[in-house]
Amino acid sequence: MFPIFTPRCMQLSAVGKTLITRTSSFLWVYSSAIVRTMSDHMDKTAQSFREPGICEAEVAAISQASETVKVLTLKVDDPTFTFKAGQWVDIFMPGVSTVGGFSMSSAPRPLREKGHVGLAVKYSAHPPAHWVHKQCIVGSKVKVRAGGDKLVFDPQPGDPSWNVLLISGGIGINPLMSLMHHAADLRDQRKGNPEGYTPGKMELLFSASSKSELIFKDTIDDLTSKHSPNIAAKFFVTKESAEDSSISNRRIDASDIKAAIERLGGPLRCFVCGPPTMIADMEGLLSNAGIPPSDIFCEKWW
Repeated sequence: MFPIFTPRCMQLSAVGKTLITRTSSFLWVYSSAIVRTMSDHMDKTAQSFREPGICEAEVAAISQASETVKVLTLKVDDPTFTFKAGQWVDIFMPGVSTVGGFSMSSAPRPLREKGHVGLAVKYSAHPPAHWVHKQCIVGSKVKVRAGGDKLVFDPQPGDPSWNVLLISGGIGINPLMSLMHHAADLRDQRKGNPEGYTPGKMELLFSASSKSELIFKDTIDDLTSKHSPNIAAKFFVTKESAEDSSISNRRIDASDIKAAIERLGGPLRCFVCGPPTMIADMEGLLSNAGIPPSDIFCEKWW
């Protein structure tokens, strides 16, 4: 089976491809003004792929990733629940009529080994995000269903290797974090199984408004340290001056894109997740750098 890389910015009528739309948390939650203009997650993803079953889950842990972002660890004991790196979940919360939709930040491996699924949720007035931040406690019971196939990274043994450039804005790190974890897991598995999939190189360009909003930075630093030079990351903040040599105090620009492409080499696939204006900018920079539209995968409003 070839790795699933579906061009994210193409129209649904694209010939020869099944393109499925979805909404994930990082697109709901940038501001209450944006939230008021959004359609319900279930409306936006009405034609999306979904697993057939809805499974019970329990909130096993809650942590504060930043002033605006909470990380949930769900415990799912039902063996029928599975997901692939880059997918999202419908989440059904007690007392909330609106179904939430959040991308997994964890890889499939913790689910297989411990029954754990990780979600990072940015605060907003949207009912599902509001519930997570104001009502959710350890022990809360929810129901979940995995879905989506537009940002799936699920390479199989024998598939060709691709180098991957990840570009994230703010809470858009969620699905890209899942991809990074899965790539690291594949590298670990490869050590004991020469017949397994051989991952290409991966680099993340991660931009946020402030250093505190670079959620998962410590985890990313650990991954890059362990898997250098095959997994790398660069960080950017746009609304403050971070006194940290590992962070650039500016936006991601054309020179960063060009340098990352040169470091990674080909064949290359690019994934962009973040607010719509950033996505449009990054898509333009990638196109100007010679990346064809078929190799750019992005999440944006339509």
